[in-house]
Amino acid sequence: MQEQLNFLIQLQQLDKSIEQALVNAQENPRKREQIDQETQKIQEIFQAFKQEINEIKKQRKGLEREVEELEQKIKKSQVKLMEVKTNKEYRAMLTEVDELKKGKSGKEDLLLDFLERLEEGIKKEGVLKGDVEAQIAKGEFKKKELEKEGHELEEDLLKLNRKRKEMSALMEPGLLKQYEFLRDRLKGTAVAEVKEGACLTCHIHIPPQLYNELHRQDRIITCPSCLRILYLSIPAQSKEE
Repeated sequence: MQEQLNFLIQLQQLDKSIEQALVNAQENPRKREQIDQETQKIQEIFQAFKQEINEIKKQRKGLEREVEELEQKIKKSQVKLMEVKTNKEYRAMLTEVDELKKGKSGKEDLLLDFLERLEEGIKKEGVLKGDVEAQIAKGEFKKKELEKEGHELEEDLLKLNRKRKEMSALMEPGLLKQYEFLRDRLKGTAVAEVKEGACLTCHIHIPPQLYNELHRQDRIITCPSCLRILYLSIPAQSKEE
């Protein structure tokens, strides 16, 4: 019976390893998808910043055209100023030239501000581009690592399932059926260790008589509380040994 108990313990360890491998295998594609989402978000932020820079460039060109147009108007007004014949017309033309110069000065100040913003933006764009490329490369590296890990998990699962099949073949059919029944109903833990007279899964002390029987290892004993199959933390030596 000790041998069968040892098979049970190993089978449960195998099942827990298989369960964890399945969790990891399911998590693997989600991690890759998360990397793709993060990469897309980074690229969208960078594209939005580039669009902002392009908008500043358009506004700068518009301001440059307006400044040029005002310059042309000032020149034309100054020519007309030389042709006026009355003081009233002269004062009116002076006022017009003045207003045009003020307008041009305001546009030039605004243009200077746009040029400074554009210069800063271009510098920042270069830094951001480097950061984006580095993060994309890092993401691609992580994805390759995850793909490799995914293949390894598939291979591990095949090996674990093959080993489980071999282990199951060594067990008594009735005991295996009991194990599978308990495992399905007790959250994957069908076999529980006993230490210092207590079940380490439900933490209930088992009756002394049952504990003494457990030492003999001549039959399968289950916990009176959680119904799991019990085994001692230090298995008794077989008579052959």
